[in-house]
Amino acid sequence: MDTDTRGRRRSRAAHASYRIRRARPDELDVVLGLIDHAADWLRSQKNTSQWARPWPSPDGRRKRVYEALLDGQTWLLFDGEHPIGTVSIKLIGHEELWTPEERRTEAVYLHRLVVDRAYAGGGLGAELIDWAGRKGASLQRNAELIRIDVWTDNTDLHAYYRRQGFEDVAIRTTSDKTPSGALFQKPLPPSPPARPSRIIEEAPLEAHYAPV
Repeated sequence: MDTDTRGRRRSRAAHASYRIRRARPDELDVVLGLIDHAADWLRSQKNTSQWARPWPSPDGRRKRVYEALLDGQTWLLFDGEHPIGTVSIKLIGHEELWTPEERRTEAVYLHRLVVDRAYAGGGLGAELIDWAGRKGASLQRNAELIRIDVWTDNTDLHAYYRRQGFEDVAIRTTSDKTPSGALFQKPLPPSPPARPSRIIEEAPLEAHYAPV
């Protein structure tokens, strides 16, 4: 039996809230570990190639994720001291995925959103999406939408985002052939949230980052 997972489930039941803070550059392997854990589950349970291999290469993925950490775009979600999720928030859309007309509407763009499978089924992923949308909107006050790009062949994840209120925008390709070309968007959630959030932002102890 996976006693670590069992312990985390007990912890999940015991905690009414989770803390979130910006990830530090020295936590690169923590963020990649969460992504790789999700990839292992996808390979065993779902008919998708998402994260089956680091894109475009292991070094390329590591560089891209590290740059997001340096720019202060990546956040870590914790249950106690245990990291259980991550999300990256950008305020500018990929110029080959989102058209110039679409990008004229200011939006919050979410990337690499992961919640540990031990916490599945309790609505924490939906709360993390909405928290990230509100956080991005606090940095870009004219933002109207949350947008996300999803691996094109991960149809189960497409259905999940539709259940969270996202609408299909398009499926597009790029010159670098990114596999994440299925686009979704939804209106930003109300701020403050309609219901109290279990996700509580931790005040930074010191400035490590450039602005998002």
